[in-house]
Amino acid sequence: MALVGKERFYMISPNKRLLYVSVSLFVLFAVFTVLVATVDVATANVVNSQVTETKIGFSHLNIAFFDKTHPDGTYSPVWYKFTDIIGKAALLEAAGFAVYGIYQLIKRKSLKKVDADLYVLAAAYLILALCYIVFEIFPVNYRPVLLGDKPEASYPSSHTMLTCTIAGTGIAVLNRRISSKLTRISADILSGVAIFVMIIGRALSGVHYLTDIFGGVLLSSAIVFLYLAFSSGIIKAEKSRESGNESAEK
Repeated sequence: MALVGKERFYMISPNKRLLYVSVSLFVLFAVFTVLVATVDVATANVVNSQVTETKIGFSHLNIAFFDKTHPDGTYSPVWYKFTDIIGKAALLEAAGFAVYGIYQLIKRKSLKKVDADLYVLAAAYLILALCYIVFEIFPVNYRPVLLGDKPEASYPSSHTMLTCTIAGTGIAVLNRRISSKLTRISADILSGVAIFVMIIGRALSGVHYLTDIFGGVLLSSAIVFLYLAFSSGIIKAEKSRESGNESAEK
């Protein structure tokens, strides 16, 4: 893969181990999605809906988990709103990286001089957006409760997918740019807590089935490892280029 450096084009090779992990996760997600759409499919009641039932895969597992965590048959507004806030915070983080990239473009006056890993990050966000659109157009299953005028697609959990992807890639982006060890550790912990709370909170909110959450984790993990594979290659290529320049100067 060729990316533009600050002075010239240079070639990078993605970290093969991380790339294999990413591809494996994408395959696992695809297989899991097919299973969700075909295994143990049954009808499930949609709470507070005039549409009394929808189809749901892994029905015994999903319905049992929903009934166990929400015996009254309603969703948790507290968990729903709290995880929604975390999702909005993740979007703000993504917007912050976008602003940082624009700042570099304005300051350095060239697309070639914007940090290459930010282009990879943008590509990861694009994959995330495309996956969201695809599953909105071709829903696998619907929410167990009605939040709007009609049942909504809920697989994979978009909040889980979004937060895990943005916070997961954000750890690598920030670690590369924060010099203070204490600040890096604090940022890593905050990102990890956001991911953990989103996964648990979204499952307990009652607006998703358990398989929605798991699907979101699988897909976001695949995207994060894809980003790590190529960003690691960029770092390696940059170090190699810098070493070559230093040797030439000597």
